[in-house]
Amino acid sequence: MRPALRRYSDHIIVVILALMCYVLFFYRLGDIGLIGPDEPRYAAIAREMLMSGDYITPRLYGTAWFEKPPLMYWLACVGYKLFGINEAGARFPSALGATICVFFVYWCGRKLRDASIGFLAGVILATSIGFFAFARAASMDMLLSACLTMALVFFLFGYNDPAPRRFWFYAFYTALGLGVLAKGPVALLLPVLSLGGFLLLRRKWDDWRTWHPRELWITAAVAAPWFLLCTIANGRDFIGVFFINQNIERFTTTIHGHGRPFYFFVPVLLLLTLPWTFLLIPALRGGFTKNEHLLAWWAIVPFVFFSLSQSKLPGYILPIAPPIALLLAKELLQPVSRAYKVAVFIEAGTMVFIGVAFGFYGNTLNMDPHVSGTLIATITFLMAGILSVMALWLRPMFLAFFNTAAILGIVITATTMVFPRFDLTDTMRPWKPALAEFVSDHQTVLMYKPPRWAEYGLQYYRFNRVRAVFSPEDLIHATAGEQRVLCIAEDKTLEELTHLANLDLKVVHTIGNQTAFWAWQTK
Repeated sequence: MRPALRRYSDHIIVVILALMCYVLFFYRLGDIGLIGPDEPRYAAIAREMLMSGDYITPRLYGTAWFEKPPLMYWLACVGYKLFGINEAGARFPSALGATICVFFVYWCGRKLRDASIGFLAGVILATSIGFFAFARAASMDMLLSACLTMALVFFLFGYNDPAPRRFWFYAFYTALGLGVLAKGPVALLLPVLSLGGFLLLRRKWDDWRTWHPRELWITAAVAAPWFLLCTIANGRDFIGVFFINQNIERFTTTIHGHGRPFYFFVPVLLLLTLPWTFLLIPALRGGFTKNEHLLAWWAIVPFVFFSLSQSKLPGYILPIAPPIALLLAKELLQPVSRAYKVAVFIEAGTMVFIGVAFGFYGNTLNMDPHVSGTLIATITFLMAGILSVMALWLRPMFLAFFNTAAILGIVITATTMVFPRFDLTDTMRPWKPALAEFVSDHQTVLMYKPPRWAEYGLQYYRFNRVRAVFSPEDLIHATAGEQRVLCIAEDKTLEELTHLANLDLKVVHTIGNQTAFWAWQTK
């Protein structure tokens, strides 16, 4: 870099990372409706919190809801103030948390190594497919990741600072307190286990005394007030649901229906850090410094811990992405090695696999990417060819440019052209204006055998003026005494109702694979 530019290098890096965060996390953030069963519920709780002014007790349509702590809801209220009460506001906490992760990873790499390592680590993290997918979803996992990333960085600064370092540990314990407000006790348990493994590896048992453990009171000062106030307001119900049901029983049982095999997080890890995943091969072959040992523990512990859990969801291991990004960054500055070539060839093979799976067998897999299979196969095969050339003749830095450009192109294309198609088939947002033509906002709409995502989605968009029925008898009973009721059903279940002798139907609207119809009893 020219001397005239070197003095501005940090500013240039910050601008580039900020632009990447905008494109990957914030660009057209609200252009698709709320997806799945969780986004509508979290968005509704935050909306109710903002409208009621009660920031202590989370409520879902008037009923106390104690499954998660309040940090996401509080920040979603900020998002609603900034963007309006809409999807972008609900997803603002995750996009903000992802941005914090990227800049803290850059700060960490820059301070402990150099600016190039920090920049590459930030780029790797921001462009990891699983990471930016969670950045665009209203969930608790990204905020937990942001808090644990801040805690990791502050700890590393304190651990490596030869000068008085109490300030860094103050910040470390503050970040842990925020983590507890983001996801609960796991925000303390994971760092304790990671640091315990780090001590075990280094065999310097007295090191923990230099970590200012007495300052743990800061964590309690940050997190305890909300827990105390919520307990005072709600009593044993809060303790039983949050601590027992949502933490202990969620880990030890499949009570919430999220049972998965022990190896569940292996493919999740591959997708979480794709397209950089396979750089782990050369990264793990080299020697680790003490800081890299801590990064490794910070990544390994959540992976193993949640693999032992009886309940498993992909977002559980999201906090491992930032330390992995810091471990991988240096590989992009190394000379070409056999391990590096193997990693890039495996990435090329993965592209071929994706092309074959989604390009030719999408229907068999029961997945609709809303894009031509031929186009998917063509793009992925072309990427595989370019990657193979890189593995044979080009330095790792070219891989950094290629992966980054590919991900940015995919995200811009998807948000502009593909996501609107998902909006029609995988969210209930299009039904909000459609139903307004047939019923008032205060009337209840029935849903016949709805999947959870559809039921919770329509509840959000109609302020809970929705009722689910799960059998023909229930629908007949719901129409008793009514002139007619408006109902929505998926096309595959609508057929069940066409043969009922004492129920007439009139189809009035169709969106995606769902149909709205009037239903009334015949005499």
